[in-house]
Amino acid sequence: MSADERAELERLRAQTTAGGRWARAGRWTAACALLLVAALLGVLAVTAVYLKSEVLDTETYVQTVTPLAENTAVREALANRLTDEIVTQTDVAGLASQVAKRLVAEGAPTRVIDLVGPAVSGLTSFLHDQIYKLLGTTEFQDIWEQVNRLAHSAVVTVLTGRQGQVLKSSGTTVTIDLGALLSAAKQQLVAEGMTFVSRVPDVSIKYELVDSTKLPTVRTYTRILDSAGTWLPFAAIAILIAGVLAAPNRRRGLLTGVVMLGLAAALMLGGLALARTYYLDHLPSSVRSPAAAAAVVDAILRYLIAALQTLLVVAAVFVVGTLLAGPSRPAHALRRLVNRGLDAAGRGLAHAGSWVSAVGRTLAGARGVIQIVLVLAGVVGLILANRPGVAAVLWTTLAVLVLCAIMEIFIRGARAVTA
Repeated sequence: MSADERAELERLRAQTTAGGRWARAGRWTAACALLLVAALLGVLAVTAVYLKSEVLDTETYVQTVTPLAENTAVREALANRLTDEIVTQTDVAGLASQVAKRLVAEGAPTRVIDLVGPAVSGLTSFLHDQIYKLLGTTEFQDIWEQVNRLAHSAVVTVLTGRQGQVLKSSGTTVTIDLGALLSAAKQQLVAEGMTFVSRVPDVSIKYELVDSTKLPTVRTYTRILDSAGTWLPFAAIAILIAGVLAAPNRRRGLLTGVVMLGLAAALMLGGLALARTYYLDHLPSSVRSPAAAAAVVDAILRYLIAALQTLLVVAAVFVVGTLLAGPSRPAHALRRLVNRGLDAAGRGLAHAGSWVSAVGRTLAGARGVIQIVLVLAGVVGLILANRPGVAAVLWTTLAVLVLCAIMEIFIRGARAVTA
């Protein structure tokens, strides 16, 4: 080459290298943007699924609040509230004062009036103890569950505009059919011997509870929540896959995405912890039992916290997997050890017959696709499962690894047969 030709070659090489560097940087920028969106959507998806199940699924809500009936702090708070209500409504102090004054008027010592306070305190303490014992019975726990189920069913009816057995919601109104209550009361009275009540006919008695123009807006938000809880998880997965495919190095792209997802889940957990602490530290003065309030908050949030912890473990599993697939020395050493074990198992399987070779060749042609399908099936299974926990994540990971190992054993068995 002449000097001019070599200079032109070097110039073209420099342009090509610069263009490739800018293209690579652009792909990484787009990939990181997609992965960040996927991480944020992943955390929002977990929250949306949790809210959807708590707001729109009565059985899930009942499972959430049922343990509160056995909580000591909640029982104590309920016993205090019910005792105060009984003492206030029956005016125990007033009745005791009247009795004491009457006794004094009839010749009793005036010191009888001084005994009114201790007597009322003793009666209040006795009522509290009896109510506290009652709240610990299975009968009360059944009542607690039934009341919460009925209340939540009514809320779902209002939010969704459905037609319940007693409560009906449509347009801007919420109505209750008192006729159903009349029929139930009539049956109870007849069972107690008041047969003349059976002459009362079964009628529909419509009573309007709410008439608000905001109800359609509330129902719209409810439908949005329902859709978000259904589709956000799959949207997050789709955007995560797009970000990984856009990255120049897909292994590093996957590692970046799952690290972002894990950080988002960890930040959400930290935010919930701070919000819980702030709320309990700033309770209204009307709340007389901070321990009961803490128990209620913990019961309501425990499934959301468990879901975020599960998401964090999923991210950790993918981080470990991508690191073990990398070029580091520990990863190479571990893969070498695993390959030796798979090769040995494949040679042992090769003695089973020629069918091993046929199965192995078939699997070898679709190895990559099968691996991707197994991983996606595990992720989708966790999404569709009812509140999968950390144990479910670990078992699913183990199942995917075992299936991939079996496929590898057949592929290596086919190679051994051919050899």
